[in-house]
Amino acid sequence: MADGFPKDMRGADWDEVFARQAKRADLVPEWLDAIALHAGERVLEVGCGPGFVTLMLAERVGPTGLVHAVDPSADALANLARRQAERGFDNICRIVADATTLADDLQADAALATMVLHHVDDPAALLANIAHLLRPGARLLVAEFDPDGPCEFGPPREMRIAAAEVKRWLEAAGFSGVEERRQTAEDYVVIGGVPM
Repeated sequence: MADGFPKDMRGADWDEVFARQAKRADLVPEWLDAIALHAGERVLEVGCGPGFVTLMLAERVGPTGLVHAVDPSADALANLARRQAERGFDNICRIVADATTLADDLQADAALATMVLHHVDDPAALLANIAHLLRPGARLLVAEFDPDGPCEFGPPREMRIAAAEVKRWLEAAGFSGVEERRQTAEDYVVIGGVPM
């Protein structure tokens, strides 16, 4: 734990985490456009937590699509289940798992790992495993807090990961066309595709 920031999220107040996720709502449409997510597709969300973004994904892919929402916390996914039921979404498959070792054959059309790498012990292994869960041509978007940002919210500077490092990990995992985009003073996205 750095300066009181919980790396592993044990004991998190998931309603509070959901409220923090909701503060980034204006960033999410750009994320979904960057991975070219459409109705009827299957999308993987790694480290979904209580699921603010998950619900937006479910709305985007619609009733003929499917969201695979993966998180190591059963409590976070129980929070998501409640919100999912309130909204009547039946196109979300909640998976309690460490996505670094998840061996499912999801073959998703797209994936997101947003604001999660700084919580992971081996981010490079996580990204490499995500590559195995995607079909050829799928795109992955990683959003993270920039160590050069003002650090007015989010993790402390020492927990943040530089975009250049994320790009190296994606390329090492076999992603192609890897590109970085700045979103705000605090964060960036890195996008890569699974070769056809």
